[in-house]
Amino acid sequence: MKKFVALFIGAVLFAGCASTPTPAPTVPAPTAIPTEIPKPTVAPTNTPLPPTPTTAPTVTPPPPTNTPIPTTPAPTATNTRVPVTRQPTAVITPTATTVTLKYSAPQLNEPKAGDTRTTSNDLVFNWQPIAALGANECYLVTVRITNSVDNEYGEQSFLAENTCNDAGNAGVSFTLRKRAPAPDYAGLVAIASAKTPTTNFRVSWNVTVVQNNGTDPNKPDPSQYIPLSPRSETFEFALQG
Repeated sequence: MKKFVALFIGAVLFAGCASTPTPAPTVPAPTAIPTEIPKPTVAPTNTPLPPTPTTAPTVTPPPPTNTPIPTTPAPTATNTRVPVTRQPTAVITPTATTVTLKYSAPQLNEPKAGDTRTTSNDLVFNWQPIAALGANECYLVTVRITNSVDNEYGEQSFLAENTCNDAGNAGVSFTLRKRAPAPDYAGLVAIASAKTPTTNFRVSWNVTVVQNNGTDPNKPDPSQYIPLSPRSETFEFALQG
């Protein structure tokens, strides 16, 4: 028996020396098993999708019936009239207002209708006296200068102071200077030629007898004088530059 065991050991040793031993495979370390099993997460509740709506048929409602609301009639007012005794209509007879003028219209001499004057000279107006004038009675001369191109004009009246209380025994005249001092006609020429400059004008003039009640001689206010005669005839002449 001992002999058999010895032979077996020897055989084993011989076999181990004769071949290179194969290394044993590496076994991974076992994963640690958690001591506590995690609780399962609550699964979300699935909300079911709403069913596809069924298109409802279009219903056309019948037109509404308007039932008129009865209105309460407004009470009728009762007017009680007091009898009125009519008076006879008065017949008004219009009274003609006649203005009595003291003098007749003045008679003009010159510049005559159709004459020509130049803007380089003063304008001298002459007329016949109508009579001896009383206190504060004067001749009022109205002059209009018109642009011959576009008919724009300037007009002004002048109280001829040198004619106040005139004795009436000689010709009467009034001088309108070409430029200041007043009375002058430079302003009238400027107004007439404001839109269309020109050197050709027409001058018209007339004369009236008035009672002077303190008006400005160069800009008479109609409320400050009283006409005592009709307006004279109007003469027109040419004025050239």
